[in-house]
Amino acid sequence: MKKQINLSIKAQLLRSALILLSLVAICAIPFALAQSRNRGTNNRTVVDRTEQSQLPTKTIGPVRVPAFQMPSVPKFPAVVLYDQLNNPGTSAVSSQEFPDFPAFIAFAADDFVIPAGQTWIITEVDALGAYDGPGPADNFNVFFYQNNGSLPGIQIYSATAQSYVNNSGVFQVTLTVPAILAAGTYWVSVQAHMSRSPNGQWGWIERTVQANSSAAWQNPGGGFGAPSSCPAPGCPMPCPNCITWGIRQCCTGSPAGEPDQMFRLIGTTAGGSTPTPTAAGTPTPTATGTPTPTATGTPTPTATGTPTPTATGTPTPIATGTPTPAATATPTPTGTPTPGSCTSYEAESSDLTGSATPLPCAECSNGQKVGYVGNNSGTLQFNGVSASATGRYSVTICYTNGDAVRYALLSVNGSPGTPVSFPSTGSFHTVGSIQRTITLNAGSNTLEFYNPIVGSWAPDFDRIQFNCPTSCLTSYLGNLSTRSFVQTGDDVMIGGFIVRGTQPKRVILRAIGPELSQFGVPNAMANPTLELHNGNGALIASNNDWRTTIIGGIITSNQVQQIQNSGHAPGDARESAIIADLPPGHYTAIVRGVDDTTGVALVEVYDLSPSLDPILDNISTRGLVQTGDDVMIGGFIVQGTRPKNVIIRAIGPELSQYGVPDPLANPTLELHNGSGALIASNDNWRHTIIGGIITQNQVQDIQNSGHAPSDARESAIIANLPPGNYTAIVRGVSNTTGVALVEVYDLH
Repeated sequence: MKKQINLSIKAQLLRSALILLSLVAICAIPFALAQSRNRGTNNRTVVDRTEQSQLPTKTIGPVRVPAFQMPSVPKFPAVVLYDQLNNPGTSAVSSQEFPDFPAFIAFAADDFVIPAGQTWIITEVDALGAYDGPGPADNFNVFFYQNNGSLPGIQIYSATAQSYVNNSGVFQVTLTVPAILAAGTYWVSVQAHMSRSPNGQWGWIERTVQANSSAAWQNPGGGFGAPSSCPAPGCPMPCPNCITWGIRQCCTGSPAGEPDQMFRLIGTTAGGSTPTPTAAGTPTPTATGTPTPTATGTPTPTATGTPTPTATGTPTPIATGTPTPAATATPTPTGTPTPGSCTSYEAESSDLTGSATPLPCAECSNGQKVGYVGNNSGTLQFNGVSASATGRYSVTICYTNGDAVRYALLSVNGSPGTPVSFPSTGSFHTVGSIQRTITLNAGSNTLEFYNPIVGSWAPDFDRIQFNCPTSCLTSYLGNLSTRSFVQTGDDVMIGGFIVRGTQPKRVILRAIGPELSQFGVPNAMANPTLELHNGNGALIASNNDWRTTIIGGIITSNQVQQIQNSGHAPGDARESAIIADLPPGHYTAIVRGVDDTTGVALVEVYDLSPSLDPILDNISTRGLVQTGDDVMIGGFIVQGTRPKNVIIRAIGPELSQYGVPDPLANPTLELHNGSGALIASNDNWRHTIIGGIITQNQVQDIQNSGHAPSDARESAIIANLPPGNYTAIVRGVSNTTGVALVEVYDLH
């Protein structure tokens, strides 16, 4: 799907847009579709125009923009906190969520500054925009980000499916839960949610005056591609394909004289009259479902002939026959640490008032947390927080939150509370963390969390800690690898994984072949290549030989030194590696042989930032299972200080539902520990094999997990595994062969 169309189609769409906008009088802004390219044909028929008109476009314009009617300012107690709703440009940029064209989902963002000493409680975001098509948008999404240089950084607030009013082209979006932001520089993104067919698309009007940094833009699915020219000064040539955040003018090719977006923020400041928001989700913590990654959802290579290798001896079930992945060094968190050793304070051991109460939490330290803080009732106070000297210290707050965002006020030694935003951790059973810098006195201090707004709950608290280099997570999956025989077409090796949390995760991915022969693995692949795809299937990075970086997608500079410094450089120059900072989401790694060669290979992902709460989750690898050394062998590590509850699956028959040819008809599954000992096994998941760590029937537990296989011939094991190395081996019953999937799911 490409974003450009031929000139006759462009003119037709322009006339349609002008007629439509004159009829509905939306902001009186006519559109001309810019930055467009033919989809692959020069046939200028009516049928072609109809097809091409369904494709989204990045920018709309340039044309003359008549004056628009400014909506009235809000009445007390809400005030205009920030105003960039002026100096309209001649173009609009796509910033919308398409349910029918996910590759074209795009985000535009612009920055603003909250002055020192102020805290803003933002209840409404207004953006000047207009439709290219009949509209309307179903609803709007609003996101706030921390500043990262001159681009958006970590997302700190998310409000999706928000109601809005179209006031003469000014889209006034009311936030169900207000965003509470302290002093600093932030970015706001306003995004329409609408189906391209039949409603068209929405554009956020650009601004001719620049405040702070230029507006930013990203298209994670890569559907738009790079513009043909970058009119703004300083843009790289060729223009970038902004899968991640970039300067909007360079990403979309919009006019050089329109550097910003038009928007306004409305709300109150701390200490003023604060509106009462709707409750931020139910106060009762409830578990949320875990997304299910499937390798079959990734791009499927074209099927070709399948050579059959000669069967050899039985594989050694230890970390895929390769060196055991070593845990990487744990970096110290940023901020000013408390002098001395790591100090942690448990929430359940602190002073609780009102509705605040301890709750069970298997993933929390000591198996407990404190919930029901807030609602103008429950408070949590940590006493005896020790500091060696008066000064500024970095505190890590460990918490769980299954809602989009929750809020609390933090009071230190009885001071007025400072608002703190707690992004979602994915569920109330998943521990995340944020860091704040506070002033402590020498000696003993108190930290109190509360929320005085009726109906608004704080998150559930696990603990706070100072000077601790490890993550708030007590256990997590890390350093994952799978070995199998890689052929061609649909029988290449496809590994899927999920980054879960609120921050990007730094990883290294490797495709290993030649060095396997050092460990007695026969028929090792001579020259593997590696591709990395995002959740929409778009190729975002690739590598052939790790000593030669392929620039493109998310890789913007030479990675050879970084790979060497990671401690995970491949042992052979023909092997492949990619280092990537991946935001939360689904990812797929594909391993092929150069020139369609075949052989045994290993695909691996190593966590290079284990101190951060984003984690590798829900790991799956699809490949051809043969016999002897060419069965499928998956290795993984449980890291942390507590056992991790997981379900391991061997999937075969149900792959046929997804068009995968030659699925393994009846897979079996073995689980081995780091010493190679068999600790659990299963053939058909509806029949539990008692033995090793399995002491009772697991059928009901597998069904309750939400990850029961759909075919009774497939295999599954639930295990509560202490920290260590583990290996899962998938074979076919009676030495049958076929394509299978080995998966490990974090049951939190």
